Amino acid sequence: MAKIGLQLYTVRDEAEKDFFGTIKKVAEVGYEGVEFAGYFGASSRELKKVLNETGLEAIGTTIPMHDLVDDKKLEESITYSKEIDCPIIICPILPQEYRGSETVCNKAAEIFNSVGEKCNNSGLKFLYHIHGVEFETFNGKTGMEILMEKTDPEKVRFELDVYWVEYAGVDSVQYLKKYGKRCPLIHFKDMKNRVDKHDTEVGEGVIDIPALINQAKKFNVGWYIVEQEEFNVPPMESIVISYKNLEKYSERTS
Repeated sequence: MAKIGLQLYTVRDEAEKDFFGTIKKVAEVGYEGVEFAGYFGASSRELKKVLNETGLEAIGTTIPMHDLVDDKKLEESITYSKEIDCPIIICPILPQEYRGSETVCNKAAEIFNSVGEKCNNSGLKFLYHIHGVEFETFNGKTGMEILMEKTDPEKVRFELDVYWVEYAGVDSVQYLKKYGKRCPLIHFKDMKNRVDKHDTEVGEGVIDIPALINQAKKFNVGWYIVEQEEFNVPPMESIVISYKNLEKYSERTS
């Protein structure tokens, strides 16, 4: 059964004020792991100590594209990740210069293959977080199809974000059904409705969460990761709602 984690970007304001205290509160909710979007100046030794104390696993860490293409910064990120036993480095989104044409999508795929190889050589995995911006079509193919076709499955895997895929007008259940073998992590957030497309807590919107979990189980997805950007309730209350709903759906589906 998959574990439930939290992308700490969800509680970014709280983490900026009290990084370690926020991590401890996340563990108290019941989450089993955390995905990082920055370390707020914490040393790897300090962070590893807090993870050990809370029993939380480091799922992955997001590193922006401009740092991935900088050999020194990539090496620093790999070193830090290994020091906190974090097995995955994730590119969170394609910058504007890697969107808009087949040529730049091919270039992004080339970079991902290179980064993935460097991560693999260091004992880590590399993923790209699908953010919805990749579904523009060029010569009959979407940017996402180009990335899938032009990246080596052994070097580059993907983190499916069900909300952003749906935001782009793509059925996330069918997408997972097609590409689940390459998606070891899934970001779960829900969509309040399909008019203003405001994101909301898992299980409180229109995305078919049970169907997604059914598909995820077929592919042995390791982590269901809650992430949310906008809120109608305080973030620390929001992550409790999403956790409880995701846990409930995970237990009920088969």
